[in-house]
Amino acid sequence: MVGLPYKEVLLLLFGTLSTYLIWRIKHQKEKIKNVESQLSDRKYKMYSDLIYILFDISDGDKVGKKVTEKELLKRLLDIKKDMFIYAPDAVFLMFTKWMLAIDNASNMTSHLKVYFELLRLVRKDMGHVKTKISLDDFMMFYMQSESEYEKFKVENGW
Repeated sequence: MVGLPYKEVLLLLFGTLSTYLIWRIKHQKEKIKNVESQLSDRKYKMYSDLIYILFDISDGDKVGKKVTEKELLKRLLDIKKDMFIYAPDAVFLMFTKWMLAIDNASNMTSHLKVYFELLRLVRKDMGHVKTKISLDDFMMFYMQSESEYEKFKVENGW
């Protein structure tokens, strides 16, 4: 009786198994990458909508496309729904803090500070981990006028 070539059979089995495992790992990595890409796309849209709200409100009159309260509420609710699913905890909690600050009628501009902190967290979540943008940098970017910003700070006690 001729002996079976055990080494060759084991080598064939191990080769087949390792090929399958390599394929499986590659397949899983592709699935994970696809999910991460979809998550990133959803976050980008949510975060874009968040920043567009501020600019649409402030620039709406200038371009003749004023945002109604009903439209604003709908947009905020849509962001809120997505925020619950896609945002990391820090962004989620800061968004909640901002929504509560908006409801605080004592100072109508204090919510901008919380909004700025929310945007800093958004920037960090989107990859700008070492962002050094300050509240003053943000407000200058938003207002585009040093004199108007200085006047704003005095009027609002910043």
